Amino acid sequence: MLSAFTNSLKIPELRQRILFTLGLIFICRFLARLATPGVDAVALQQLIEQLQSQAGGSFLGMFDLFSGGALQYAAVGALGIMPYISASIILQLLTAVIPQLERLAREGDTGRQKISQYTRYLTVVLCIVQSYAMAATLLHPERLGIGIQIVRMNAPAFIVLSIITMTTATMLLMWLGEQITAWGIGNGVSLIITVNIISSLPQAVGATINMFMEVD
Repeated sequence: MLSAFTNSLKIPELRQRILFTLGLIFICRFLARLATPGVDAVALQQLIEQLQSQAGGSFLGMFDLFSGGALQYAAVGALGIMPYISASIILQLLTAVIPQLERLAREGDTGRQKISQYTRYLTVVLCIVQSYAMAATLLHPERLGIGIQIVRMNAPAFIVLSIITMTTATMLLMWLGEQITAWGIGNGVSLIITVNIISSLPQAVGATINMFMEVD
């Protein structure tokens, strides 16, 4: 396998595609670590640990897994690429029940481009809703039964800033995925999700080992 990878780097076009893909993946990982302004990182870590010990911890961990650990850092890329995936699934389901969308799907490339545009619009809507919910949770952790102050800035300003930064980051991830698909290696969106999961595996494995050690 190593020799095959080495040989692939000797082909100029393939080498360019590989380096292009790696460069965009680096940007994706940077967004997963760039913290949203106004968040106290230490207090946030305490909040994540307490939430994980509650009933919703498994769901929180799964969401954090797909975001590549961005959730626990309250990063601008905390929503990850999932709003785009959700929007795509919703549009696919609606295509089967809404005649107008079904006709668009049958129009070939023109129809698919319009559906893709609708998917982007729906992605923005989902990002706004989810980023608002996340910002509100960080502003009022006491509603979850946790008395920790997470945000160190004015509430309205933090909500607006969170919505703008997280929505922009998700749209940027979506665009990067499209660029990887067009100019890089493989399906960009699938690759971004895979890299996010792989990046969180060491932490997940460590947590699993610690859990079994505590049981013993």
